[in-house]
Amino acid sequence: MKQFLIITFLGWIPFISFSQSLEKENEFGFAINSSFNGEIYPIRIVPSIIYFNENNQFEIGFGFNPSNRQNQKLLSTEINYKYFPNGHSRKFNMFLITSLSYIHSKKNSFYPSNYNYLFVNGGYGFEIVPFKNAFIGTNISLGAFTYDKKSEIPYDAFKTEKLFHEIDLNLAFQFSVGYRL
Repeated sequence: MKQFLIITFLGWIPFISFSQSLEKENEFGFAINSSFNGEIYPIRIVPSIIYFNENNQFEIGFGFNPSNRQNQKLLSTEINYKYFPNGHSRKFNMFLITSLSYIHSKKNSFYPSNYNYLFVNGGYGFEIVPFKNAFIGTNISLGAFTYDKKSEIPYDAFKTEKLFHEIDLNLAFQFSVGYRL
């Protein structure tokens, strides 16, 4: 439990900073993120809603697996926080990112199993602005994850596990296309 509290605290550090001011208007938008994770095999598509204020951007989205793999289904929720130290008004913008993801993976094989993953990642990325308000970006992040496993497989290696029983490291990549209104 200590490890989870430390990881959660480190993930919330960007939210604690005093980088917001009320001089500019808040903006909204949308993005389509594609996430590839070192733990989850298929790529996820995550349509997201954006809330932008000064140098801070919040995203929340619900994702799915776009491929037609019949043996594995994915549903996910993702919350991202991006901090742009130099703003977002240039053609090339760097940012820091903190991400919290919940992924439900259902595997329909000879012995069906269900996994529930919880990921906390932090990293950096950049975005390119091809024309006003649109952006194309990518990022890389490193973090920790835990999972809950339920399986019908009769072997000891596949027994049921509870969330936070084991915490491992994770590497994730994300590509996004979006528009700020």
